[in-house]
Amino acid sequence: MSEFMQRVALLLAALLVSPLVAAAEPQWMVAFGRGTESADTDIVRLGYRYPLKKNGDWWMPSHVQLGASVWRVPDIRGTTRRFDLNATGIWRNEKPWGYWEAGFGGYMLSKTINNDENRLPSAWEFGSHIGVGMKLGPGTLGAAIQHLSNAGIKQPNGGIDLLLIQYTISTGTPKT
Repeated sequence: MSEFMQRVALLLAALLVSPLVAAAEPQWMVAFGRGTESADTDIVRLGYRYPLKKNGDWWMPSHVQLGASVWRVPDIRGTTRRFDLNATGIWRNEKPWGYWEAGFGGYMLSKTINNDENRLPSAWEFGSHIGVGMKLGPGTLGAAIQHLSNAGIKQPNGGIDLLLIQYTISTGTPKT
């Protein structure tokens, strides 16, 4: 097994066995994104969100999202594909009209990104986002801005900013 896959397996296993996991109202989400500095950078992300047990602490995330993305990104050698696996803690505040949320998590890229607009020199990146959305049919439609960078692990650390449109729908699993 490659080092990349070992790290991903370890990250996912740690999250899945976490005592914080609850089985109420899991959700599927799909997001489409574009880089703010480059119209040539696009992503498609699929994710599975599940709520965490509430303990009353404001600083505890309300959900954990496990996801995977496909990137179309310019590179020195031309436009190429990248993939990522990610795990994100989400602080989501549901309202009758929709929601607002923020998140922070880790992203394991299949390969680094190096072009005129963006430099992601390490495969391990951190992502943060803020977003807002409204109820639409059985789910919610939202918009978010996300920043990915490696927090100075390796230089140059220019990072990348993405504008995201996402649709989230409940899996229909009954509350427990």
